[in-house]
Amino acid sequence: MQNRTVMIAGFLAGFVSALVWVLGTDIFQGLRLWLEATFFGTFVRESTSAFGYPTFIVLHTVGLAVVVGTSTLVALRVLGFASTIPIAPLGRLFPLIWGGFAINLFSGSGLAAATADGQLTNPVFTAKIVFVVIAVTAMFLLQKSLFVDAPEREPTVTRLHRQLAGSMVGFWLLAMVAGRLIAYAGVIVGR
Repeated sequence: MQNRTVMIAGFLAGFVSALVWVLGTDIFQGLRLWLEATFFGTFVRESTSAFGYPTFIVLHTVGLAVVVGTSTLVALRVLGFASTIPIAPLGRLFPLIWGGFAINLFSGSGLAAATADGQLTNPVFTAKIVFVVIAVTAMFLLQKSLFVDAPEREPTVTRLHRQLAGSMVGFWLLAMVAGRLIAYAGVIVGR
């Protein structure tokens, strides 16, 4: 399972990185400009309504807090913190975690579409997306491998579970830092 997990995460990270790189090439400038011109992109970027950019950035922040905060709580318990708390009931948090991820996927898509020509050519944005894909993969694999039995049955935490939990927290941290640094790509990579 461990080698398969690493292969899946590596494949997904490579695929997303290649996809974002390809979309960032001059050949796809028309697609990026089209994304910006869609109703979704234009609304987020140009709307004077509070439901435009301000709402999308707030949704992205709330979704981030839910998905990263709650999955980190689960991961810290898997890593051995607060060992008196049973692990099994934490499996019930995954619908909340996936709900936070859905909010982030929606709001992040809107924010990216609003400035697609700039975002999809930004290497810091590419790094963020790769980190998110790896973190989500680790989160999914942790959920499917640790919380497979009935919720009342305490699972056995293995080395693989601890590696997935630690990787997930680390890649969420990298994704958050990269997300914050997107605006400063010009300083970081000379754009």
